[in-house]
Amino acid sequence: MKLFYSPFHSFVHKVLVSIHEVGLWDDMTFVPTYPFKNREGEDQGDKYSIALVNPLDKVPTLVLDDGQAIYASQAIVECLDSMSKSGKKLYPENGPSRWDAITRLTIADTIFESTVLLVMECWNPEDKRRIEFFEWIWPKFFRGFDKLEASCKRGFTDFDIGQAAMLHAISYVDFRVNFYDDKDPLHPDFDCFENRPNLEAWYRDALQRPSVTKHYNVDYVGDDSAEFLQKNVQEVLELQKQNGTL
Repeated sequence: MKLFYSPFHSFVHKVLVSIHEVGLWDDMTFVPTYPFKNREGEDQGDKYSIALVNPLDKVPTLVLDDGQAIYASQAIVECLDSMSKSGKKLYPENGPSRWDAITRLTIADTIFESTVLLVMECWNPEDKRRIEFFEWIWPKFFRGFDKLEASCKRGFTDFDIGQAAMLHAISYVDFRVNFYDDKDPLHPDFDCFENRPNLEAWYRDALQRPSVTKHYNVDYVGDDSAEFLQKNVQEVLELQKQNGTL
C-alpha cells in the first residue's frame, strides 16, 4: 500500500496514528508530497501534484495493493480499521460508543479543516482578510473544544478513532499558533486547554502512545523529491491499468 501525505510532523497525523494502531506500518510505502509547494516560488506545484491518482489533488490519499485509491482521511481511517492486523479496532461496534467516537471524529476534523482555512485566509494581505470569516469560525472552535472537554471528563474505555482525530486537531491548532508568522486577527494566542483541564490531561497522556511518538516531532527521513512522488504515481497508474480501474 502507498500513502501520499504531507510529511510535516510538527503536528500529529490522524492517519499515521491509525496506521500504527492497526498494525499496518510495515505494510505501507510513505510517499511525501507538498500540496502548496508552488507558493514558495519554486515552480514545483505541478511536479508535486497527485491529480492523476486523486482528482481532488489532495492529501492524504491511500492506494491499496490493487491500485484502488481512497480519498480523504475519514474514508482512509475507516478503510485501515477494516484491515487491522493488530487485533485492535478504532471504530467500536455499533451502539453508543461508536456514535460517540464518530461524533468526536467529526468535531475534531471540522476544527482541523477550519484551521487550515484560517491559515489560508491569513495568506491574504491584512486589508484583504475577511474578518467576518474569522467571526463565523471561532464560535465553532469554542463550542467544539468544550464538547471535547466534556468527553474527556467522562473518560474513555479504550483508544478510538475519535481520539486519534482529537490529537490531530489539537496539535495542528497549537502548531498554527506557535509556527505561523501570520497571526489570527481575533485569537492570536489561542490556548485550547484554557479552562479545559480534562482535555489537557488527556492530551498529555495520549501524546505518549507509540503511534504518536513514532512520528510526532520526528523529522521525515527518506526521499521526498518530486521525482520519487511521480515514480509512485506512475506505479499506481500501471496497477490501475492492469486491474482495469484506470
